[in-house]
Amino acid sequence: MYLLDLFKEYGDKQEILSKLREDSSLRKYNSSELHIIAAIGDLAEPNVTSLAQYMGMTRGGISKNVKKLMDAGLILSYQKDGNTKNIYYRLTDAGKAVYEKHAEAHKEWIARDRKFMKNFSDEQIQQVTDFMVQYIEHIDEKIRESENNGKAKQ
Repeated sequence: MYLLDLFKEYGDKQEILSKLREDSSLRKYNSSELHIIAAIGDLAEPNVTSLAQYMGMTRGGISKNVKKLMDAGLILSYQKDGNTKNIYYRLTDAGKAVYEKHAEAHKEWIARDRKFMKNFSDEQIQQVTDFMVQYIEHIDEKIRESENNGKAKQ
């Protein structure tokens, strides 16, 4: 379907533009890794479950990326006193630097694209917004179904 091809092209081109415009030190991290760093910086007590919910990813995907980020020295795990069950994450100084650079890149992206969107009426923007909300809900449902199917296979 042509619309789905356009979504793929949009994603590919956003990634290319991001790589060209962002700080070169961010280029070694993929989008999921950068967004996990952002989520850890934003959430009060991030753990695998809260990160998965916040990002709309599977816990397995979060765990895989968290391990990479820990190996890269960007995040640390910790437990609260008296609670050995839950593992939480925090940014290291290096992780905080990546967090700040990524936040700045997001501000620039929003400013750039707001200028473009001023070319469209409020009604046009609302139609696209409504479509995207429904489409994201559809994808979220498919993610939940896949997670449930994975649990049944274990």
